[in-house]
Amino acid sequence: MEEEHDFQFILPLNPTDLVNSCGDQYYVKEVYSNKDIPEKLLECKRRVNQSQDAFYIFETFDTYFSIIESSGLDAASIRNLMRAFDLLYVTVEKLGQGLKETLNDKEAPSNQTRSSHLNLSKMTLYLQVNLVKKIDMVTQRAMCDQQLNVQKKRGKLPEALEQYPDWDIKRGKFLVQLFNILQLPLERLWNPPVVEEDFISMLCDICYRTLELIPMRNDNKHIFDTLFQILGTCIKRFNHSMTFPARILQILRGTEHAAVAVANGILTLHEEYGISSVFSILIKSIVVALKLDSADTTVSKHFSAFLSEFSNIASGLIIPHLSKLGEELLDCQSHMLRNTVLQIIADAVISDLTAEDLSDDMKEVRNEFLDHLYDHILDVSAHVRTKALHIWVHLKTQHAIPLNYLSKVVAAAVGRLEDKSSLVRKAAMQLVKSTLESNPFSSKLSLEELLQKHTKEVEIMEKLNEELEAERKEEEELNKEWGDKAQEMLPQIEEHLNEFPNLEFDKEETDTELLEKILPLMRAKDYKKAIILVRKVDFLAGNHEMIAMLKFEEKVVYVLALLKTYHLLAAGLKQSNEEMLRQIKTVQFLKDSIDFATIVTDAYPKLQDLLMSKTNTDVLEAVDLFTTGYMFGICGTEVGMQKMLMLVWSSDKEKRDAVSEAYRRVLFTTDLQARAHAIRVVQNLSKFLAVIDYGHYLSLETLVAEWVNAGEIDALVIQVLFERFTLKLEGTTSSESRLALQLLIMASKAKHSIVTANTAIIEDIAVGERARREPRLFTGCLRLLVNGIDANSNAKYYKRHSTDIAFVQEVKRFFFDCFFHQKLKDFDGMATSVFEYIYRMCQSPDVLAQELLKELLKRFYKNWLVAAASVISNNAADADLDADKENENELALALDSPPTHIPYSQSLAIPQTQIPQTQGSQSTGGRMPVFLVSRFVFCIGYMTIKEMIFLDMDVYNNMKYREELTAQQEKDTRTKEAGRKAAQQQLRRTMNVSAAEVRKRLSNSAAEPQQEPDEDLVGATAEDNIAEEIHAICEDMLMYDPNGLLHWLTPVIIDICKKPGEYRNPKLQQAATLTLARLMSVSSRFCESNMSFLMNILNLTTNMKIKCNTVVGLSDLTFRFPNIIEPWTGYFYVQLHETNTELRLTAIKMLSHLILNEMIRVKAQISDMALCIVDDNEEIQDITKEFFKEIANKSNILYNVLPDIISRLGDTNLRLEEPKYRIIMAYILGLIQKDRQIETLVEKLCLRFPVARVERQWRDIAYCLSLLSYNERSLNKLLDNMQHYRDKVQNDEVYQSFRLIISNTNKLAKPELKAAVTEFETRLNECLAVNDPAGDAADSSQTDEPRSANRTRVAPGNRTKKGGRKPTPPSASGRNTSRRGRGRRAARAESSSDDDTLSSDSD
Repeated sequence: MEEEHDFQFILPLNPTDLVNSCGDQYYVKEVYSNKDIPEKLLECKRRVNQSQDAFYIFETFDTYFSIIESSGLDAASIRNLMRAFDLLYVTVEKLGQGLKETLNDKEAPSNQTRSSHLNLSKMTLYLQVNLVKKIDMVTQRAMCDQQLNVQKKRGKLPEALEQYPDWDIKRGKFLVQLFNILQLPLERLWNPPVVEEDFISMLCDICYRTLELIPMRNDNKHIFDTLFQILGTCIKRFNHSMTFPARILQILRGTEHAAVAVANGILTLHEEYGISSVFSILIKSIVVALKLDSADTTVSKHFSAFLSEFSNIASGLIIPHLSKLGEELLDCQSHMLRNTVLQIIADAVISDLTAEDLSDDMKEVRNEFLDHLYDHILDVSAHVRTKALHIWVHLKTQHAIPLNYLSKVVAAAVGRLEDKSSLVRKAAMQLVKSTLESNPFSSKLSLEELLQKHTKEVEIMEKLNEELEAERKEEEELNKEWGDKAQEMLPQIEEHLNEFPNLEFDKEETDTELLEKILPLMRAKDYKKAIILVRKVDFLAGNHEMIAMLKFEEKVVYVLALLKTYHLLAAGLKQSNEEMLRQIKTVQFLKDSIDFATIVTDAYPKLQDLLMSKTNTDVLEAVDLFTTGYMFGICGTEVGMQKMLMLVWSSDKEKRDAVSEAYRRVLFTTDLQARAHAIRVVQNLSKFLAVIDYGHYLSLETLVAEWVNAGEIDALVIQVLFERFTLKLEGTTSSESRLALQLLIMASKAKHSIVTANTAIIEDIAVGERARREPRLFTGCLRLLVNGIDANSNAKYYKRHSTDIAFVQEVKRFFFDCFFHQKLKDFDGMATSVFEYIYRMCQSPDVLAQELLKELLKRFYKNWLVAAASVISNNAADADLDADKENENELALALDSPPTHIPYSQSLAIPQTQIPQTQGSQSTGGRMPVFLVSRFVFCIGYMTIKEMIFLDMDVYNNMKYREELTAQQEKDTRTKEAGRKAAQQQLRRTMNVSAAEVRKRLSNSAAEPQQEPDEDLVGATAEDNIAEEIHAICEDMLMYDPNGLLHWLTPVIIDICKKPGEYRNPKLQQAATLTLARLMSVSSRFCESNMSFLMNILNLTTNMKIKCNTVVGLSDLTFRFPNIIEPWTGYFYVQLHETNTELRLTAIKMLSHLILNEMIRVKAQISDMALCIVDDNEEIQDITKEFFKEIANKSNILYNVLPDIISRLGDTNLRLEEPKYRIIMAYILGLIQKDRQIETLVEKLCLRFPVARVERQWRDIAYCLSLLSYNERSLNKLLDNMQHYRDKVQNDEVYQSFRLIISNTNKLAKPELKAAVTEFETRLNECLAVNDPAGDAADSSQTDEPRSANRTRVAPGNRTKKGGRKPTPPSASGRNTSRRGRGRRAARAESSSDDDTLSSDSD
């Protein structure tokens, strides 16, 4: 009920202003205590229920005010707050109803009514708004307490949140109340009718506070909709437009979560209230604020979030401001802000600027935006470069890149493949891949094919141009002729038009039929009939209504123009303009295709380097891009696809899987089904295998095994391979058959049943006519048959062939026939496969192999040793001449007949004791072909190595199998079933090992404390005995048995090696050296006695093949007898400095293999390997980098030798160029990632400064320090050791290296680290002030001294050996080398003496 009041309520700036009385203003008479408030609230509740309006507030204002001003935060105070809010909520509802009745009345309210309602509105809304603020404060404090409890692991929920979990719902209802009240004509409460600004500010303030406090979610979106409806009403009706941008800008600057709500709210203002000018003001204010505070990452982050969100939901509104944003903000310091603007530009292009019918102005705007995106591919920040490239990828997927931008964007991406940031490189590769996959040109982008097409189309275009010139001349002549005819036809046209002004025709005839009638009439000059038909054609075309509107003169001209057209057609004039335009477009399209293909092709040489990158993302993306390029036929991808195979041996599973998946995409992805798919897969595999390098063969073999196990190479593919191999598939060439055989060999290693199910077919081909015409088939078939042994089986016994079966006899005959045929190219491979087959598949292989050698000796004796020397000498010259004239490309083997010519003969003494005594045996000085001697020597070596493996593996396993069977039977009699299970378990535990491994294992366990004997371990003694017996055979019987074949053949081999001047044929020397190394791998005694001789050969020979073979042999000997070889390991490192690339490559491969298998200790000499990182040969570089990556993953190996590497490479006597030094150290130090290692390394490097005597060494050490990544502890190490380098900082380059440490560490540093960086920078600057003349003089004397005195002696291993002097082991001079057999770690004989390891091409 309205009552008379003589006061005026003034909205206070401060709540305390209401306590003081001033004139007729309302003031609070009494502030109640917390004890009185509950009783007063009950009275307020009673008044609310009794009153029909809100005027009771005049009497109860003090109660609500006291609640708001109360400082209590206990449960009772919080309950009072929420009860007061509920009462005021009802009060505001009644206020709204009362105001609606009063203000909607047509008659103006009286001054008393207006004044009382104005006071009531102010007082009620003041209380409600401030009460909401008070509750917000309590709630926020409770939330902070809750977060603190979570951090301290306290589970109790604060009471404010516990009692009132629905506060957000009540807030939403309160905002709806405010919105409803603002819809009333409140201005009528004031006189003059202008709403008080403080009143509107008070209502809007609660909206702004809500924006600051509450993040927008899906469940409270309606609150923010209401909030911005309130603000929109205030802006539209109550002049709040000036305050709004300033408050929103303040909120965005300080509140992260407000960006989403503000962006949606501004869109609401635009759509519901038509307010767009506010956004323009806000954008300008944001630009100004960012230009002033762009270095503030928080401000930039908040504004960036707002701009990004707004562009997502209202890109059309932001486009008019993008030009200004681009000009002003793309040069700001914050990379986050630049990223946001670029993203907004991209969104605008995709949403509004991709249509084909864009106006010229819009195209200009689009190009301006794209230019911004293109320019920032080269931004100074790696984050922005990455973002720009990602945006271009997105634009490409949305088909938003114009064709004229495509090539230059791809070219920019190719340039970024060498970026220093891995993120940028990754994004660049993704962009190149995306443009390649969705390129608008062709599915195949072979540059050669495109150039051929372009040349062809240009020729066609030139011919068309000539035709057009002829047509133009003909048209000019016809036009002249038409001028004469027009004068003749004009009267006839006028006469016809006068006589028949409006003709109508039926539509029975078509245009084509009429045209066929008109042309003959024009040629016959029957113009009257022609005019009629021409008008009829025009009528049928629907032009009669238009002609009716023309004047008579215009009609005459119109008909005359029509006749001219038919005149030209009648004359046979051909119009080639349209065809020319199409041809021009075709040529331009091909030119664009060539430009695009050229750019993409240029990317792949750079990608080859990324395949060996230390960063996984580089490798994975490069593999993916190589795969895509290969499928598109890009030139140069073949090399990369082969290089990818090296990653098969990577220790990183992710890389291996990526390579496997890449080849699966290339080789197994087809759009065919069943057999057609299998044929295509075989074609793909064969095509790839045909171009693969030999060094990558094993890698591909590993992948094939994986595909077989995964079912990619299934039974259907195997069937097609056999059809190709047997030439049953129509159209198969001999080359394709050989490739199919190679694929079958690879597949059968993973699945032996491929061979066992087809053994008869393989054997028939192996000794059939095809194999005689092409001996490589024989070699491949034997290798395939050997794979029939189940390598994964646990069985120790498998069935071997008898030596007298037909196939074995045929193999022997084929071997002898090939042995004596000089023009057989790959005898070593054939002999290797024969001996492999014999020792793996035949019974008594040692006897069979010995029979082969004896048979060869018999044939030597029969054909040459008994022959008259005169006959040989007479035929020698003729043989040489005939050999030169023969065409080596034609290999028509006559294997059944022995050779009649004896080329390149030289004397060779064969021990007579091993040759059967026949008539004429007294002739011991015969001459025989050198190629036979070389082959025979090769066979001796390979047979020896296979004999040793046979004893070490097969014989040992067989003997052990028999012992275990005997033990099992004995145990069965005692323990029955339990004993049998134990024996079987022992059986499984000890199978498929070699005697050498067992000896090593048992000898290592000999030193362990012995326990009581156990029945289950009785077999260990027998196992030890078997291993020792096998070892004794290898040590004493194979090489030293007087009745043994090798005992008599070995001196011949040594004699050939000792007399290179007498036996000067290089292939013979290669075979003899290789065989010597193989003989040394059998017996430690023989190895030790001939070690110095082998080292002399390595040092003195000039034959690089011999050097390479010797290095490989030494590698295998290291596995076999590590203690004997250890003193000589320095010779491995010496080979790294040779000028021959093949030798260096072999040495780096062998050293990597030995070190990674822990057969050679990593010593300071590893710095010689580090030099290979800058080798001229790319393959050597890649292998070395991969080696250092692998040892970096092995505990602390690299870290331990790193100081020695730095020291040795920094030695001035080495004269290593500074750029190369930096490349090496940048790579190696980049592999050190552990913080503890970096800390220690920093200290060690600092301690090297005092002993460094030249400035170059100072620079090197400082550069190494700059390559490390620093944390607080490592930086403190740098500070603690500053006394060691404070005088060196005077050098500019040293100082710049330390400055680089500061800048790199500051980029992403935490506050505590930044403090340490600041201290280091201060101390560093203090060093520059040091200027001690005496110290400078001492430094200069130290600098000059090493120029004359700092020279060292050459290491013994680097000296040139003379004559046959026994060399001294370079790594352990004077060490006792008589120890044998037991090394740090030994590999089994098969791995140390494998066919591929010791074998080399000696042909």
